[in-house]
Amino acid sequence: MKLLMCSPRLPPDEWSGAGRSFLDLARHARPHAEVRLVAGWTRARGGAPVEAVGVDLSDQTVHGARMRFGRAVSAECGRFEPDVLITRTLALPPMSSPFVVVVQQVVRVQPKPRDQMRLRAYALMARRAAAVVVPDAATARSLVAAGLPEGKLRVIPVGVDVERFSPAPKRERSDPRMHVVCAGRIRPDKGQHLALDAVARLFVRDKKHVRLTIAGAVGDSVYLDQLRVQAYDQPVTFVLNPQRMAPVLQDADVVVVPSIVEAGFSTTAVEALACGVPVVWFDQSSVREAVGGHGVAVAPNDVPAMRSALRKLLHEPEERVRLGTAGRRYVVGSMGWDRVWDQWSRLLSSLM
Repeated sequence: MKLLMCSPRLPPDEWSGAGRSFLDLARHARPHAEVRLVAGWTRARGGAPVEAVGVDLSDQTVHGARMRFGRAVSAECGRFEPDVLITRTLALPPMSSPFVVVVQQVVRVQPKPRDQMRLRAYALMARRAAAVVVPDAATARSLVAAGLPEGKLRVIPVGVDVERFSPAPKRERSDPRMHVVCAGRIRPDKGQHLALDAVARLFVRDKKHVRLTIAGAVGDSVYLDQLRVQAYDQPVTFVLNPQRMAPVLQDADVVVVPSIVEAGFSTTAVEALACGVPVVWFDQSSVREAVGGHGVAVAPNDVPAMRSALRKLLHEPEERVRLGTAGRRYVVGSMGWDRVWDQWSRLLSSLM
């Protein structure tokens, strides 16, 4: 089987859960298929994975970047002659090979009119695909509501490298405080300000025993500045644009997922569970489905409830261990790459 996989941006040019997942898919497909990867870069050639055919998208408008990337994929398709093309973008010219589009996130539950129009346009374009792969039923429902035929959809969970994302070895810490991590792209819809607020509202006697790390790629520099102001005189540090997320999550005692809007599958929550770390999350259907109900769910946007959950976990370390162990068991059993690749293999074989 020959697979051509393409994405306009991937790590390290763009650090995102969706980008990491797509790159992992390419790398885990290699033992089973001949894979060629095409990836764009916007800052330097090193922004595209070393094994990829790199496409220079620097100094391009949005429209120009789409056109250039589409031409590059078309040319590679002619040279490589794949059996199936797997893509993160629909901005491609007509292809001779059947293609599968991977959709990890869609717009919010109550989108603005402009977002609704974009989603409908996306669903219309996606009709050209042989299949549309989504990670959860919530994303599938959104696309069906926007007009995508249900028969095009395949729900395949995001694969997790359970060796890379695994519990950290036991070791003595120099800082005994409970380490809370809020990981994800730094932008308002991810809700880092709510996680910071929850820690800031802890009783003084509790806050002395807690520290918060906000880690992720900077998606909104103005928002980052606002977070820095909010973090003044609070037990908060920032880890910006980390090239590896596993060590950040492994160092956590608790991970919080305070997304304001339901944007789709939460890679961070699942990877944290794989590391044996309990997750506190705003109760949204896509996150609940991703984590299988594991961790601690609190009402969406309810900062006092998140604070209470953190306080409970601070005073009950055995509960942190129990939740982390159960979460790790769930991810290994349902999202390890052996299981996920089996589902991909069946889909790709059916398209050949």
